Amino acid sequence: MEFVILDEKEYLSYALKNEFVSIYQLPGWGKLKKENGWDYYFVGVKKKDKICGAAMLLRKKAVLNLYIFYSPRGFLLDYNDIELLKFFNECVIKFVKEHKGLMLKIDPNVIYNVLDKDGNLLNEENHDCYDNLLKVGYKHLGFTKNFETMQPRYLCRYDILDSYEDTLNSFTKSTKKNIIKAEEEGIVTRPINEDEYDLFYSLLKKSADNKHFILRPSWYYKKMYDYLKDYLTYFITYLDVSKYRNYLNNNLRELESKHKEIKDKMSKYANVGSKLNNELDMVEKRIDNVKKEISEAKDIKEDKIYLGALMSVFTGNEGITFMSGTDSAYRKYNMKYSFYNEHLKECIKRKLKYVNYYGISGDLNPNSEFYHIYEIKKGYNPKILELVGEFDYVVNKLKYIEYNVALKVYKLLKK
Repeated sequence: MEFVILDEKEYLSYALKNEFVSIYQLPGWGKLKKENGWDYYFVGVKKKDKICGAAMLLRKKAVLNLYIFYSPRGFLLDYNDIELLKFFNECVIKFVKEHKGLMLKIDPNVIYNVLDKDGNLLNEENHDCYDNLLKVGYKHLGFTKNFETMQPRYLCRYDILDSYEDTLNSFTKSTKKNIIKAEEEGIVTRPINEDEYDLFYSLLKKSADNKHFILRPSWYYKKMYDYLKDYLTYFITYLDVSKYRNYLNNNLRELESKHKEIKDKMSKYANVGSKLNNELDMVEKRIDNVKKEISEAKDIKEDKIYLGALMSVFTGNEGITFMSGTDSAYRKYNMKYSFYNEHLKECIKRKLKYVNYYGISGDLNPNSEFYHIYEIKKGYNPKILELVGEFDYVVNKLKYIEYNVALKVYKLLKK
């Protein structure tokens, strides 16, 4: 085996065929991070001139003249091949030391356990990866439940079936109903045009401002698209006001017809039971609500109301809903169902195997802090993927401790 520095073309060719590939391991991601102060390197191992392992290493100055190294989503190799892993890691750590690294962080894109949608264990997967990384000298940062690590440890994914209709029928009845309702209401999700980037970003920013999370500056997502456009789609979602008005008017006609039907039934009985009375009361309340919505819709002057934005990532055999933003002023609309439906259609178009709704908390208690992130996604009957987690290889113990203390202070200030 031979440790080598890879050029971008041969690295990318190998990476795209690897089962563990993610957007974080593409050269475009390295170029994006360089804009933010990181250096990037492509390294690999060859057997008889054939690559059998590779990684993208990011480097950023940390303390004094020392650097942290990070291999986002880990190495692209067979972690069960302990001989290969040991050789590759020894060479990588030598490279890190030669480039003044105090540590190397990895968070492999390797499934540790597969859980059902309620969090019950279905399968144990690559436990050897965990064991082998410990054997070659890594420190595991724990089986965290929430968002303590660089990237999410719990992902939410479902299989794409033979057709769109088959896949739609695999969701819960309420989820399927909400997908159809969103379309009937006139909620439209589509890829942005070239001149709509500022609109896309403004919708992300509204969500960040309302929910108090930190959003990177506009240039960052513009550069991300420039470097990774073959693997990204930026969507916007809007309400077609004309279609929405038609939906409300049709809904009112259906309710008024239902109201007449109930009244006709009641006229045939001397003593009307509580069931019919309750049904009538419910329909009358819905009629009042729809009339109110019709009145509000008449006052809308725009043809379209922009509701939200979605960034989707397509690598390997899956499409990931990478990030999204919604305008909380319009939360009554089912925009996320429209997001996810267009994302599914794009995955089918690209002939992928999975839809991945990305990071969720591993704490599935409905009362937990982050359960709301998972709540809608659960209706798609996904499996939950628990990744193996984050590991550090410590090169300089003293500076590693200093760095982690400084990092904790930074996170507190950021929070």
